[in-house]
Amino acid sequence: MFQKKSYHAFMGIPFAAPPIKDLRFLAPQKIEPWDGVLSATKIKPACIQYNTVTHKGKPFGLYGKEDCLYLDIFTPDLNDNKKPVVVFIYSDRFQTSYNKTKDYAPDFFIEEDIIVVTISHRLSIFGFLSFENKNTPGNAGLKDIVAGLEWISKNIRNFGGDPEKVTLLGSQAGGVAVDLLIRSKARKLFRSAILQSGTALSPTFLQENVRERAFKMGKLLEIPTTNDDKLLQELNEVPAWKLLDEELRTVPDDYYKENQKGILAFGPIVEKDPDGLVTEYPENSSENVNIPIMIGLNSREGFAAALRFLMEPHWLKMVDKDFTFLMPLRMNFQFDPLHDAYYEAIDELKKFYFKGNVTVKSAPEYMTYIGDIKAYGIDKAVQMYSNISSRPVYYYHFDYFSDLNENKVNFLKMAKAEEGTWGAATGDELCYLFRCPNLNEQYIKYQSTDSEEQTMLMKLIKMWANFIKYGNPTPQEDNPLGDIKWPAYDLKAKQYLHIDKIIKVEKDLWKYRFNFWDNFLKKWEKKAELGLISKKGDEIKKDEL
Repeated sequence: MFQKKSYHAFMGIPFAAPPIKDLRFLAPQKIEPWDGVLSATKIKPACIQYNTVTHKGKPFGLYGKEDCLYLDIFTPDLNDNKKPVVVFIYSDRFQTSYNKTKDYAPDFFIEEDIIVVTISHRLSIFGFLSFENKNTPGNAGLKDIVAGLEWISKNIRNFGGDPEKVTLLGSQAGGVAVDLLIRSKARKLFRSAILQSGTALSPTFLQENVRERAFKMGKLLEIPTTNDDKLLQELNEVPAWKLLDEELRTVPDDYYKENQKGILAFGPIVEKDPDGLVTEYPENSSENVNIPIMIGLNSREGFAAALRFLMEPHWLKMVDKDFTFLMPLRMNFQFDPLHDAYYEAIDELKKFYFKGNVTVKSAPEYMTYIGDIKAYGIDKAVQMYSNISSRPVYYYHFDYFSDLNENKVNFLKMAKAEEGTWGAATGDELCYLFRCPNLNEQYIKYQSTDSEEQTMLMKLIKMWANFIKYGNPTPQEDNPLGDIKWPAYDLKAKQYLHIDKIIKVEKDLWKYRFNFWDNFLKKWEKKAELGLISKKGDEIKKDEL
């Protein structure tokens, strides 16, 4: 590792027409051929977005451009046309995505003789506005990724790659995108997939009532029309900042309470057209996937959501009064928050996770609760793929902490409450797979020593590289774990790889907590009538809350 292997970088290659003016919200269109030689030496801006969190030093507020459909290619060799390719897709809730070539550099995969490609895609309303009609069916942001994959399939041989050896690697909402593409007609464009801390089973994703939300945007912008085409035409003229500024207001204030799921104004949808990209909910799919899949999660997936309580523990008093009740899966029922069953369910959650009450010392418990809401869906996705796929599914739990855990290290700097340094936050595995420029001093330090951190990095990148090359992270001929073989998941043994200081195979991840959710959901599903739980009893009126 750290051999500093040289490579060729091609940045800012257009794979679709600029999505501007009348193309702003439409599916990606073919790009016109250019004359002469294209200069591919400069990084293009990220797709336009409104950043509300601190990450990688990005400024708060608006940045990026609408003309953003470009891909970057990093290849160790132009002459070979048989190298495996990994396509990295990073996104945070389909609202923000960072310039991956600066933030997550390809060096470690290059040293494994793997080509790295990153594809930019539209975000928020620009990527996911839908009128649920033929002209604007939705999922333009996902279709951007597909257009990039089609470009790769046609052209990657010119950069030393084999179009038959493409693996998708998605982190967070990027994992959700990969999950949806696995189950779509785009699956023919790649041969294996890696989902890191994200799955489409999460109820936050796959939006409903999207046409209604589009017209709510029109109303907020004082566009007086009920006609799809007229509204689309008018929205094409609205400044980008104004669209992003109003986006969240299209969601009702009590949305999460009424629906028991996270808020996302514009995101992927199930399209009405049977020939669309996403045509059914993933939990309803029974088609044989037939590709190797790696899926995993980190031990402290709830860290970012709980950070505000580590910074200001007294805010937890508000949680006890107004508890964040979210479903871990998309269910066929929901609670009526005006009836006592809603509060009975909340009391059940508080009893399990908080021993009854949320206090100013409950930040770790809140972190576990919010993390489990995400982790439970990932665990179910592993089970689902294992059940419907004829190829192996590899399940991992990343639990290691060092100063290469970039996200958690930054979170701990902001925390006032003592939390401890064990475990990994969402995205903490990325700087073991990609070189993070902010951590160059740490990489250099560990390179000069036979350190635990360097050993972990080398094992992790080798397992991921093996999966990309062979569809197996620990093949007998090149196993970084020695005598330990990472077994494919099966529904009986429920084996997964626990990645910590000591890497080992374990069974039935978080059995006690996941069994609680199994029983909780089954219990309340039985009580639902016509998809609603409104237990007969004393109603709780809004003015009493």
